[in-house]
Amino acid sequence: MRKLFLFSFLFFLVLFFTSCENEKSPLGFYGSFFENVMRSENGVFRGFNLGVQMDSVLKNESVKATEADEGYLYYEFQADTTGSYNVAYTFNEKGLAEIQSDLFITNQTNTDAVFNAFKTYFDEHYGPSANDMGFTVWSVKSDLFNEVKINLSNESADFSLPNSPGKVSIWIYPDKQ
Repeated sequence: MRKLFLFSFLFFLVLFFTSCENEKSPLGFYGSFFENVMRSENGVFRGFNLGVQMDSVLKNESVKATEADEGYLYYEFQADTTGSYNVAYTFNEKGLAEIQSDLFITNQTNTDAVFNAFKTYFDEHYGPSANDMGFTVWSVKSDLFNEVKINLSNESADFSLPNSPGKVSIWIYPDKQ
């Protein structure tokens, strides 16, 4: 009886730890490329909200900036086999004032899947999007800026050569109105 109890306990312990290892992060639900780009569920993008200070971005980004200037940081990343991306942060006296990111998808046929992963995530977090001049747009309330816009666009049509990458762009900025 004691051996059966010990065996059962060990079996459930192993089962518990293997099931925990296989769990995806909440961002992983949207795909590994999405998870790599977003990096965190905190903040509006990559763990940051508009208004954070430059030193916070420098400290929390995973690599050293490719370009750094007063009021500007630029990063380039190679993700998984899906593609690469860059992120540009612009700062003013209030802190982070704008985020722009271009995602380059190696196989252009995967571009819609990447675009839809971001659209689904933003829809689930900020409500339904609107369509404005070809951009998919969300308006998000902000204590510091009153309202922040998130623009998402599939710009793959700009790359018309055969074997060109797909491109998805994200632009996050305070609404000036």
